[in-house]
Amino acid sequence: MKKSQIIMIVGSLCLLVLFILPMWTITLGAPQYPEPIGMNIWINKITDMNPNDLKNINLMNHYIGMEEIPEYIKEFDYFPIIVLFMSLLGVMFGFLGKRKLYISWFVLMSIIGSVGMYDFWLWEYDYGHNLSESAAIKFVDDLGKPLAYQPPLIGKKVILNFEATSYPALGSYFLFLGMLMTLISFHVSKNKEKLLFRFRDIIYVISLLYPYKKKSLSKSLQIIAFTSIFFSCSIKPKSINFGEDYCNYCMMIIIDTKHASQLITKKGKTYVFDSVECMLNNIKEKNNTAYYHFLVNTYDKPIELFDAKKSYFLFSKSISSPMGEYLTAFTSKEKANEFKEKKDGEVYDWNTLISRYNILIN
Repeated sequence: MKKSQIIMIVGSLCLLVLFILPMWTITLGAPQYPEPIGMNIWINKITDMNPNDLKNINLMNHYIGMEEIPEYIKEFDYFPIIVLFMSLLGVMFGFLGKRKLYISWFVLMSIIGSVGMYDFWLWEYDYGHNLSESAAIKFVDDLGKPLAYQPPLIGKKVILNFEATSYPALGSYFLFLGMLMTLISFHVSKNKEKLLFRFRDIIYVISLLYPYKKKSLSKSLQIIAFTSIFFSCSIKPKSINFGEDYCNYCMMIIIDTKHASQLITKKGKTYVFDSVECMLNNIKEKNNTAYYHFLVNTYDKPIELFDAKKSYFLFSKSISSPMGEYLTAFTSKEKANEFKEKKDGEVYDWNTLISRYNILIN
């Protein structure tokens, strides 16, 4: 499983913390209360922040005509279902490993969160404005209109002699963390990193080691060679998503399947480009980077990634490349010369090509 998938799955599971921790806290502080009183709002209930807080709040609210804090609202039926559904949906998207699904989940979660915040604001508005006509105490403003006692959506607000505060509780921070991890998985998946090894590679190496004989030098060399492959198997090319991936040099969307290229560093970092010239210019600018693979899409075998060191390159104004340097890769010298005869131009191998660009490969 890829790193991006694991991050997506863990991020989605963070939502389940809302079942065990409150998502919002509202407090009221005043001189007569040495410690603020308040309430914790969960996805399925409202509880005291401290013992008897809700009772004390309801007593104060009664005198100015406000309704009691409800034990139940209809949202408590929907929120747990929504949270569970979104968590399971995110886990499913994580297993599918599709980059578009990651960002789709984030957008959907953002919409649901925005609707939830608006619904919370509406509840606060009704709670602070819907006052009883038979209230024992009535406060009015300078114009003689009844005062409203709506708590802040987020932040602090002075209401009479109370300072009301409204902030996300610990459960919401896990929700925010889960959404942030989704964005991270979306970013990480751009490189489509591989696992450090595959199980079948382990089995293959063990099968070679088991019948090992000291007298077999060739067998020893074979074991060493495949063991090296085993430990380097994390450094592999990635498939370029044409029409989706962006060139790491010019930031254009990669569309041309005959001119794209790819770099992989010795640390396993992957960079994709819309043309060979973008790859070369990137190497030239970052000449202190050590690379493991230089790969190109070739004109005679589009889409497939081919070792640039074994490729041949034709400079010909008869074949346009994405960045206008008329540089096209071919899988063999014969193919490059064949097109040269038809299109004119000049053929280079890898070494002469990087010399032309004044590049020194580490």
